[in-house]
Amino acid sequence: MNALDDLELLESNKIAGVVIEPLIQGVNEMRPWPAGMLAELRTWCDENGVHLILDEVMTGFGRTGTMFACQQENVIPDFLCLAKGLTGGYLPLAATMTTGKIYDAFLGSADRAFYYGHSYTANPLGCAAALASLDIFERENTLANLPEKISHLAEKLAELRSEHSVVYETRQCGFIAGIELRRSDGEKFPAHERFGETICHAARQHGLLTRPILDTVVLMLPLSVSLNEIDHAMNSLSLALSE
Repeated sequence: MNALDDLELLESNKIAGVVIEPLIQGVNEMRPWPAGMLAELRTWCDENGVHLILDEVMTGFGRTGTMFACQQENVIPDFLCLAKGLTGGYLPLAATMTTGKIYDAFLGSADRAFYYGHSYTANPLGCAAALASLDIFERENTLANLPEKISHLAEKLAELRSEHSVVYETRQCGFIAGIELRRSDGEKFPAHERFGETICHAARQHGLLTRPILDTVVLMLPLSVSLNEIDHAMNSLSLALSE
């Protein structure tokens, strides 16, 4: 939260926008933000006329337990970047949402228009996949079925940490988990050993396909996963660690 205080030292009139992944930083070894930070950042942006841009490519579409991560702190961003879960991963498709105020600012004559074009804009197959995925969310009550799975995952992460001394820390945000591996004395493994990568390769032999960020194993299971499949995934990791 100290980083928020540091924003006061900046010249806000020279800042156009702030871009973050809400609730949890994916590329930073799955590290959650402190609770309440997002709401405070929204307040700071409002007070200083700065746009808040949220990257929900990873966190969107139920991944944190709500449709969008920003909903958990009642934050409405100025821009919302979406992809991946938009189509359930079946086809590549991304979308950028914005407020009516910003949209209206580019309406009018040609000199005000925001010119943008992409070869695959509004690709019909991608859009069809997205509509089908959103329909499944409603028809199968995907969000309502997540809390039990999230709690079960938390229990299994705790068990993994208690059973293996190399599990230094487990970090979870909804259905996102990071399992940081270190030596039993708490020291990091030498980078050249690529220990996280070794564990992920070993887990493949037991039916789990995942990847590490340095020595943090990323675990992002499909939202449709069953409790038994969560058990299988965690057991695969446990066997890999034992080996």
